[in-house]
Amino acid sequence: MTLTLLDLYKSAASQEWSMYDSDLDSDEELENSLLISINKAIGEILYSYPFGFRERTYIFLTQAKKNGYKMPPGIIRKDEAGKYMIKVNSENVDMLKFLPENSDSVGIPQKFFIKNAKLYFYPVPAEKSIVTVDYITLAIGENKLGEEIYSLSDRDDIINIPEYLEEIFKNAVISRTMLNTIASETDENYSVYKKQSETAYRQLIKYSKGVVADKTIKI
Repeated sequence: MTLTLLDLYKSAASQEWSMYDSDLDSDEELENSLLISINKAIGEILYSYPFGFRERTYIFLTQAKKNGYKMPPGIIRKDEAGKYMIKVNSENVDMLKFLPENSDSVGIPQKFFIKNAKLYFYPVPAEKSIVTVDYITLAIGENKLGEEIYSLSDRDDIINIPEYLEEIFKNAVISRTMLNTIASETDENYSVYKKQSETAYRQLIKYSKGVVADKTIKI
């Protein structure tokens, strides 16, 4: 099974509290307010914890005497020692805190720095090198073309999550969507969905530990 926006939408629309129609024939029938609540719930859950299945590896080649490379679409990971997980030809490179005066010198990269949303190396690469960057993706899913997306809009859009975690994640999203939709915490159903949301969230963290997605992006 692959968890799609349609699955989440129909489950949310089928709740007792819902005022939405769960019988859909096209994307045009998706209610915008419910879409917003679902996307908000997904973001609140995925971005609140460094889930292993969000880990990605970004690989690219440097060019001789060229600096300034595209950043990976996410947050660069750190190892247990707090160092950024960036390697040049399998050797770790540390982050520069201050840019040296001879920042245009050429050689084998030993350091890196970030400027204007691009990745730079010091010294500037003298030749082609393989750069490996481990990062945590900010994408929440993929569209039908396999492209990473940051919000769900089409019924066939899917969530990037291991299959065996889909039901737990689905429960967490639906109950969190409920909390985002209910106007008042004094509503008689609020505490019930809050408890369901917290339980599903704890289970998601518990059972996702050690789960890493097998995804490498190469350019």
